[in-house]
Amino acid sequence: MAADSRDEARPPYSRELTDPPPSVVRDGEFVYGCFNAPPPLVNMLDVRRPYHYPIPRWTKDSRCKEWVAFQFGDGRRFFLAALYEAKSFGLIQFASWDREGGKTIESRRVIPLGRFGLGPALDGRRVSFRDRHSALGMTFDLAGGAITVEASRARSSRGPAYAGAFTFAYNARQSAPSSVCLPLGLNRAMYSTKVLMPMRGWFETGGERVEFDSPECMGVMDDHKGYYPYGMRYDWVTGFGLAGKGRRVGFNLTDNQVRDQERYNENVLWVNSRVYPLPPIKVTRPNGVDNPWHVQDTEGLVDLVFIPERKNDLRINLLVSSVDYHGPFGTFSGTLRSPDGSVKVDAEGLLGMGEQKYLRA
Repeated sequence: MAADSRDEARPPYSRELTDPPPSVVRDGEFVYGCFNAPPPLVNMLDVRRPYHYPIPRWTKDSRCKEWVAFQFGDGRRFFLAALYEAKSFGLIQFASWDREGGKTIESRRVIPLGRFGLGPALDGRRVSFRDRHSALGMTFDLAGGAITVEASRARSSRGPAYAGAFTFAYNARQSAPSSVCLPLGLNRAMYSTKVLMPMRGWFETGGERVEFDSPECMGVMDDHKGYYPYGMRYDWVTGFGLAGKGRRVGFNLTDNQVRDQERYNENVLWVNSRVYPLPPIKVTRPNGVDNPWHVQDTEGLVDLVFIPERKNDLRINLLVSSVDYHGPFGTFSGTLRSPDGSVKVDAEGLLGMGEQKYLRA
């Protein structure tokens, strides 16, 4: 008797990363897909009718949320650097968390209508913010194989002085990018490029200078743009570190407002210089954002617990926009598997962060 089809094993999850198109918008339409490199041109403003009716270019610009962020560290220290353009406001954030020492240094500033130079091309870009007391800059030389982040602050009532410079290796031997252009409904989309990279650099505060040059030093970049709904919501976690035989591993897992997430999502596992697409996930927090988060899929490839250890919250309530954001730093446990079953990662002790985000803007 033939076996009941319900008892047959499902085929492995599959989502191919193809070569990127020359631009994410072609003839006024988004080119949806999951890619193995960043598209040379992220021309979000060339889209035609992202809503039900024609709108001028400046209106499209005002609706397109953009940011570039880095999460990086060395197994003990975790850093977050981000420049965020919500268009109604800009956010500059730099944080350093020493898990063993229990010390956190944080610099955060919200600027109405703030812009930082985010543009349609990643390679050759310099984005930055500077005032009399602090600076945060990011330089992208993809052709030259390096991305740099520099941060500093003078001592003030906002906290202690610090300075740091970090260089990430961007090359085929050491890193594998994952880029996406994913549908949000109508002719709207989100774009993102994420990549796990080795890192080296230094950080100095309170008279102590720490050098980063070991195999444990690494980080994840997120270059992001999107025509999100007026009420933007998503869950997200990322983590990285050395695991099993000294492999450099990391992951990016998101549940957002993208349509058809079986086909279109940005979930990946990195192992050294390889990237493995992962299925859609869900994040549950049975005891709230300050207690363990459970991250799972329906294919048995993702089974993680994120333990928040350091709060990173932000609430803003303006006339036309508001933010309710929880982005704690912490550690992971559990396992991740590649779709073909060839790779299994024990996530115990990997450093990272999560986000529960609501933005009305």
